[in-house]
Amino acid sequence: MADDIKKKGRDSELVSTQEHEIAYLVKATNKTREEVLKAISEIGPSRQMVMEYLSRGPLKTRSGG
Repeated sequence: MADDIKKKGRDSELVSTQEHEIAYLVKATNKTREEVLKAISEIGPSRQMVMEYLSRGPLKTRSGG
């Protein structure tokens, strides 16, 4: 039986820690494997949020004073 087309696309909204997903994100964002895994663990599995997080430059902190 063919896949239910109503369920198609849900997977594309989420990222996993499977190697092919990590490899894709490393290549797409030009980040290291460790940075990608850290983003997924901090942000969660939302592909959009992970991509936004990884597309930002280094996080800058405000210095007091």
